[in-house]
Amino acid sequence: MSHRYDVIINGAGLVGSSIAIGLAKAGLKVLVIEFHPLAKLYPTEDYGLRVSAFTPSSRKWLEYVDAWDGLQHTGRITPFLHMHVWDEGGRGELTFDAAGTGSDALGWIMDNEATQGVLLDRAQELELITILDNCKLESFLRLEDGRVEVTLSNGEKYEAELIVGADGGRSLVRDWANIPTTGWSYGQKTIVGQVRPEKSHDNTCWQRFLNNGPLALLPLNDGRCSLAWHTTYEEADELLALDPESFSDRLSEGFEWKFGRIEIAGELGAYPLRLNHAQTYVRENFALAGDAAHSIHPLAGLGVNIGYLDSATLVEELINARKAGIPLGNLEMLKRYEKRRKAHNMLIMGSMDLFKRSSTSQSGIIKGIRNIGLSAADKLPFVKRKLAKIAMGYYGDIPAFVKPK
Repeated sequence: MSHRYDVIINGAGLVGSSIAIGLAKAGLKVLVIEFHPLAKLYPTEDYGLRVSAFTPSSRKWLEYVDAWDGLQHTGRITPFLHMHVWDEGGRGELTFDAAGTGSDALGWIMDNEATQGVLLDRAQELELITILDNCKLESFLRLEDGRVEVTLSNGEKYEAELIVGADGGRSLVRDWANIPTTGWSYGQKTIVGQVRPEKSHDNTCWQRFLNNGPLALLPLNDGRCSLAWHTTYEEADELLALDPESFSDRLSEGFEWKFGRIEIAGELGAYPLRLNHAQTYVRENFALAGDAAHSIHPLAGLGVNIGYLDSATLVEELINARKAGIPLGNLEMLKRYEKRRKAHNMLIMGSMDLFKRSSTSQSGIIKGIRNIGLSAADKLPFVKRKLAKIAMGYYGDIPAFVKPK
């Protein structure tokens, strides 16, 4: 006998947990399936290797799912008021400030693990959410009444009107729904971890374009910074093989000693970069969100933010469908979710891909255009406002949950 739910979500990560909370707040019964033990998703005593630059729209979503106050108490949230980008190959530079944006910050640097822990705590407080961890989806069957039945690795069966894939870049739900993807490897890795600059980060995100890719420092509230060094596989492996002092020399030099000496202040790691985009986000009874639908270059740290916009939009469409008596697996309704998100996601993905390719081009012409573009954008207030609006998540048909007041 199957256990009945309104929605089954595969993946209890940042996106999946927030969707579950949003739906449960609206009275929907949700089952969340997580492959890993939940204990592995909770934060350790210090910052994890990965942080994200959360935008004002993401803050609004986290407020809606009652996670923002909890994040404030973690001590692992840092507002950034400015952003400064400049180029190794010339004088081009671009700066953004929170002043004039209508927000008290351009964004907030948050520890992914801490955010995950707060969302899981909130999800487990809600009676309408059931989380099954340390198990896997094994198979599915469409039922005569239009619902879908899934079988788990423990043999138990559950059914729902909609299966949501929030299960990352290697999404099982995407495979089940027979949704192809388009993508490619960037031939790059990102080195991540915490570092401590000799001089203050001034609550600013700093990014410099080097020949092999951009180098970024994201401010943390204890004076440290989170490092994101995008470079070739070869240089990444070379850098990670260095002793701490030599790595510090290379990193400090990469920022032209602007911050004095920058010391390693924790474990370093690296992960490969690729672009991946699902050709459609939905099938009847199936929907994708977050990295299951799109993986982008982390040049501007926007990946989790467009994932949260997916979350908020999908929740809004499902709530409206329930109010209208439309089945939650209805393809026409799910296509509205896809239409609202796909154009914005493709704009962000295309922009990041263009920036990445121009930032690593060795062509003198491309470098010159890049420098002119940075300087021109910096001197045109309306261009900067438009860029800031897009980066802050306020572009296109955004859901009511995240709209600015």
